[in-house]
Amino acid sequence: MIQKAMKGMICMLLIFYGIACKNKAHLFDVDEYRIGVKHRSIRGTIFKQSYPFNRFFVNDVDSTFRWTPTAEDIELAEKILCQQIAELNADRVNQVDNCPTIHKHLSKYFRQYVGITNDNGQRVIHVNFYWSRYSLWDKWRGINDDRLRFWDDYEVVFDGCSYYWQVNINLDNMILSDLSINGIS
Repeated sequence: MIQKAMKGMICMLLIFYGIACKNKAHLFDVDEYRIGVKHRSIRGTIFKQSYPFNRFFVNDVDSTFRWTPTAEDIELAEKILCQQIAELNADRVNQVDNCPTIHKHLSKYFRQYVGITNDNGQRVIHVNFYWSRYSLWDKWRGINDDRLRFWDDYEVVFDGCSYYWQVNINLDNMILSDLSINGIS
């Protein structure tokens, strides 16, 4: 009887472990400069420290001091994002008419992650969000399906309402900041 109960507990632990492990960010090499990310329902690209940027245009951060985020860094950044984006996005700038409310559609964006060190020596992940879910209705309205792929370069978009936006996530003080929706901060 005790042996049967032990087997049942071991099976339950293995099932729980299998479920818990699926919540980990899965990273895979794309090329010498990029790492692909799959985490829950999101996809994205981590740009390695060696990615040949001269400079980003990122608020309050010197993009010459870069580092390569790990799976744990991405998991923490996504957790901070989910906890704080609705409050940071309270004004909903550039999210009217047919443009998505970003905090309600987080899983519909492809991410581009860049690890940067700020002036205080803190680790910041700059995240570029690029709309990745196009419907037949979107195509009928004339919206081009130009989704990013894991091997694409860092993209800058100057129009398109909340289909494209950026934010900085400070991993050391766990603060989300510098929300920019197509140049509107």
